[in-house]
Amino acid sequence: MKVYLRDRITAGFGIGVLVVLVAVSYYYSIRAEIEANQAFIDRDSPDFIARNVSVTEFNPDGTANRRLFAEYAEHFADGRMSSIKPRMVTLSVDEPQVRATADTGQSMDDGETFLFNGNVVVTRAGDLKDPPMRFTTPHATVYPDTSVLESDAPVVLEHGEDVTTGIGITLDNVDRTVNIHTNVKSIFAPRRDN
Repeated sequence: MKVYLRDRITAGFGIGVLVVLVAVSYYYSIRAEIEANQAFIDRDSPDFIARNVSVTEFNPDGTANRRLFAEYAEHFADGRMSSIKPRMVTLSVDEPQVRATADTGQSMDDGETFLFNGNVVVTRAGDLKDPPMRFTTPHATVYPDTSVLESDAPVVLEHGEDVTTGIGITLDNVDRTVNIHTNVKSIFAPRRDN
């Protein structure tokens, strides 16, 4: 039996076609499996849920920076977070303690910013230089990394016995400054001589 070159070419071509068919079949089976697994991921379902949460953030040197609490919290695969009754407390021993509370909290960017909604109350303890401070607003945006809080809503600020109202606020806890944006009205309590 003689094997001709044409028979070898035909056999090689047949084997090549079979290899291509096997590779394409394998590719589509893997792709179908990946798509099937992705179909099971529900983007609107949280990847974890927690109740009575307490999270402590630390500085690079290992000292506690702030503690976050929530009665209920959800985290989603795309970085969204939501919480009920969130609270934040600073833990620095060198600065007056700041506390922030709200009815609900939400972050769309994995904690870079938080939107506090409903009965937002922020307090800063007094020290030798400044009396205690407290302000309330319907909603506020918190930037944890820079210790800045902003709101464009009506605000009531109590600084010691003085009361200031207005629309919009920027609080910088690092510089310890408060800027009320518009419609500012202040009532200053009489100063007592020591």
